[in-house]
Amino acid sequence: MCVALLALALAGAALAGNGGFAPASPASPNEKGIRAVYWLILGLTGGIFVLVEAALVLFIVRYRSRGRPREVEGPQLIGHTNLELAWTAGPVLILAVIAAFVFYKVAGIRNAPAASTGGAETIRIEGHQFYWEFGYPNGAISINTLRVPFDRKIEIEIVSPDVAHSWWVPELGGKLDAIPGQTNRESFRATKLGTFRGQCAEFCGLQHAAMIAYVKVLPAQQYDAWVQRRLSSPSEVGRETFQGVCATCHGLAGQGDIGPAIAQSPLLADRKALTALLRNGSGKMPAVGKTWNDAQLKAAIDYLRQRFRAGGGSGG
Repeated sequence: MCVALLALALAGAALAGNGGFAPASPASPNEKGIRAVYWLILGLTGGIFVLVEAALVLFIVRYRSRGRPREVEGPQLIGHTNLELAWTAGPVLILAVIAAFVFYKVAGIRNAPAASTGGAETIRIEGHQFYWEFGYPNGAISINTLRVPFDRKIEIEIVSPDVAHSWWVPELGGKLDAIPGQTNRESFRATKLGTFRGQCAEFCGLQHAAMIAYVKVLPAQQYDAWVQRRLSSPSEVGRETFQGVCATCHGLAGQGDIGPAIAQSPLLADRKALTALLRNGSGKMPAVGKTWNDAQLKAAIDYLRQRFRAGGGSGG
């Protein structure tokens, strides 16, 4: 009875949603494939668990001693060819079913089918210590928040200029590693509007836990307008770069955190020295701006100097 109640509780928790048992509700065909594989494996393994535990309880009751002295052996059952064949062939067939189903689904997990209208576009993702940068086809960039159009296939190219990271937004698909010196690719197609939270899934340093990403799925026209507008908004790029890159270690007010205070740093008045620091890093500070283009670097420095008045105090 206890075993049956435990099995029912686990099944109820899984069906109820998340609580650690079920995958996130899918917002792309990629995640639907992962979810289908999950439920198949859960169903088969859950069935095996119930069968084994039920047999265990049955044998305990059926073959209990019934007052027989401890030194006396119970009935001896030797050999059962059909049963031995069944428990040998059964696991093989179960594994074959799982393997066949996974291979059938894996193509759709890594590469989403195209929408009925519109082609795919490529977005470049860079994993840095400790932020995500997204490059769009027209040259626009964003930090930590990726915008994508609803129901349009997106090809992802993911790289890392420093250490290994792992891109993971559970509602949109599986993990994709960002490895230095290597470009990994996959695609997805968002089928729900909204904002979805992601997390770097590979330990990458002291601020790994702060390496959070968001994916905003927008109506196609709204997305296209945003991408075009972004090119003419250097102040937004500068603000986003500061908040997503600098503030992670130095604080939103520049007060210092795991990195030193920068609000009144005289370095802000020296554009050349600040450029070298962002490009090359120094001491424990990674080269956060190693791959930035000149426009992004200028936008970040201009925002820092305006916010903190070039080292003369906090600009609030």
